[in-house]
Amino acid sequence: MLRNEEIDQLTGLSNLYSFRDKAQKMIDDPELRKKDPVIIYFDVENFKAYNAKFGFEAGDRFLQNMAKSIRKIFPELLVARFSDDHFVALAYGNSVEARINDVYRRVKGYNPDADIQMRAGVYELEYDDADVSIACDKARMACNSIKNSYDAIVRVYDKEIGNRINLANYIIHNINEAVLKGYIKVYYQPIVRVISGKVCGFEALARWIDPEHGFLMPSVFIPVLEDAHLIYKLDAFVVRQVCEDLREFTDQGYKPYPVSVNFSRSDFHQRDMYRVVNDAVTSNDIPRSLIHVEITESALEDESGILKGTMDKFRHGGYQVWMDDFGSGYSSFNLLKDYEFDVLKFDMKFLQDFASKPRETAIWENIINMAEEIGIQTLAEGVETLETWEFLKRVGCEKAQGYFFGRPMSKEEILDYLDESGEKVFACKQETRFEDLLSENNTILLEDDSEESIEEKQAGIAEELYMSNSEMYTKLAARGFASLLEYNSYSQFQKYSFFIVADLSNDKLMNLHLSKQRKILDKRYRSDDSYEAMIEEIVRDTVIQEEKGDVSTFFNRDRLILAYHSGINSDNIEFHRIASVKVEPRWTHTTYEIVEEDGKLVAYFLSFDIDEYRKSKELVRQMAERDTLTGLYNRHTAVPLIRNRLYRHQKGRAAMIMMDVDSFREINDRYGHLAGDEVLRRIAARLDDIFGRDGIVCHIDQDEFLIFVEDVDESDLKNRIDRFSGNVFEVRFHNDLIPFTVSCGYVIHPDQGRGYHDLYRKADTALCNAKNHGNGLAQKYEEG
Repeated sequence: MLRNEEIDQLTGLSNLYSFRDKAQKMIDDPELRKKDPVIIYFDVENFKAYNAKFGFEAGDRFLQNMAKSIRKIFPELLVARFSDDHFVALAYGNSVEARINDVYRRVKGYNPDADIQMRAGVYELEYDDADVSIACDKARMACNSIKNSYDAIVRVYDKEIGNRINLANYIIHNINEAVLKGYIKVYYQPIVRVISGKVCGFEALARWIDPEHGFLMPSVFIPVLEDAHLIYKLDAFVVRQVCEDLREFTDQGYKPYPVSVNFSRSDFHQRDMYRVVNDAVTSNDIPRSLIHVEITESALEDESGILKGTMDKFRHGGYQVWMDDFGSGYSSFNLLKDYEFDVLKFDMKFLQDFASKPRETAIWENIINMAEEIGIQTLAEGVETLETWEFLKRVGCEKAQGYFFGRPMSKEEILDYLDESGEKVFACKQETRFEDLLSENNTILLEDDSEESIEEKQAGIAEELYMSNSEMYTKLAARGFASLLEYNSYSQFQKYSFFIVADLSNDKLMNLHLSKQRKILDKRYRSDDSYEAMIEEIVRDTVIQEEKGDVSTFFNRDRLILAYHSGINSDNIEFHRIASVKVEPRWTHTTYEIVEEDGKLVAYFLSFDIDEYRKSKELVRQMAERDTLTGLYNRHTAVPLIRNRLYRHQKGRAAMIMMDVDSFREINDRYGHLAGDEVLRRIAARLDDIFGRDGIVCHIDQDEFLIFVEDVDESDLKNRIDRFSGNVFEVRFHNDLIPFTVSCGYVIHPDQGRGYHDLYRKADTALCNAKNHGNGLAQKYEEG
């Protein structure tokens, strides 16, 4: 009886309980530890599919053969079957990876007709490891880390896996706090109509900006939450936030666009998602037509009927239902037969070779035509080039999204994006002078709005006129813009800044503008009030505890006077300001300058919100902003930088330049890809040398480069471009001297175009025209 309890009846190996008991005794032996023992965890992927295809008897024989192979190749210590297709071995560490590969070859040879994949995780026992169960868990984690990886068979547990596990545990235990404290933000990526390029909606995407771990990629936290069956918390939060944002936009007079929201399969098994969505829509009083439900193709492989029933409920309730990742599975067309969809969404990664594989293109063109015939729209995501957009026009795809049209943006950035794209932002145009002024450059407020009387509005206009006529305000504002990248217009900066003029000699306020609210929290201040009393209250009520001392010292009247007489007439500080009791403290930047006027020391203070800038700066720091081959900016970093500069200098002269290496494919074919890489590195270095000192130089893709230069003198620009066009360059690679030329197209802002996408398209058109006339030429954009 005891022996039966210790043995797996199918394979004759030790079972889980017997292994743990015996292995624990073995690793407690000091002599064994000297031989560097390891725990190996074996797993067969998709073994259920093997049973379904070949039958359970064939599956049992497979497991018996696998058990024999493992025992034969790792005979020295202990082998066990833990459960199903999971085996564990305690063995010596010599040649462990080679021996695992031997097991893999044998497993693959049992049934050549079966698509069997075996993975193995290895944990190397350390001197202080005392619990064999924990060692087995670490080997299992190493094995799981390479699941769905086609080129990996073995993974040894290391610090990276440990960190990943720790991060996963952090995500699981902190999802509630992240939602409650606003660490998770909803960003919106534009969806456009292919034929016109006009925005027709947005996709809602979650971004987790954590105070401890910084920016967490969706590819990190979403799978963890799905595996832990906690994804419903994220998805429910996103749909509620989207509905609240749509309500906010509508209340402020903006034209609302429909938003698609992603859902996981487990959402539907853990919550009534129709009720979750409908409650959010109803409580915010928005039309159901503004919310679209996205479900991935893989999620539709649900045999319980719950998902289909809920999807039908959504469609009957007035919501659109979209299939995401169409074509990624094996049953796409069966799903079209069994489910009703409004939109099929496919990733351009399936069509990345559309230019060189006409057969693949023809297949997708027919899919798009078929969808149109049965009344389903098509949407391509991952569009990053003009060439891809033109291809989608040719094949008849109706909608598209991707970085070519716009990156995911915060709700504050959406309005600027729509304005820059020429979209109609306002639902209606206001008529009166006051309303025109107050609605101009309207955006999401940093603090809560309150009802204002006509007198209060007039006072606000008077304050803004005073600031507009103040040379000192203009000087400080210019300094702020020089260091700040996130304000999109002078008007927005003016409305939400704090401008205080104080007579330090007599401790009096002379003039002040306290943002659009003209108060700080609930307290109003007026000219002739005590400067010191105001500062004391501001520090007490609006600065977080940890920073009160530094901020109080910074604003201290005696210190400012002493500093001025010591030759220091300006300074700045950054601190957390409590903008509202309803939201988290926000980063604020304050700068000042002291001057002597009529025998008095007058201090001019300017404070402005930099919270989004600080967060954005941190995101940029964490993202890989450079192209690994050339060292230049990559597309994902360069495009937002260019957009920001265009926002800041909408009337300034600038140039966008597109360059590529002529006949680059022939260079790769003749000399090899390594030689091609060397050509790109050389031309990138030259571009950075000529344009990098005052511009943004970006390696877009393959042999294409994008350059953006501000404060352009056109003759100087042409001289710089001529250093590339009309020349034959040579690069020596090993024994080959590789000649090549570079073509160029450019456009001038704002004379010939406005906005990133407009300039990009025109520079690309100019490049194409230049190449049509020959190699090594440069051409400025011309209409027609």
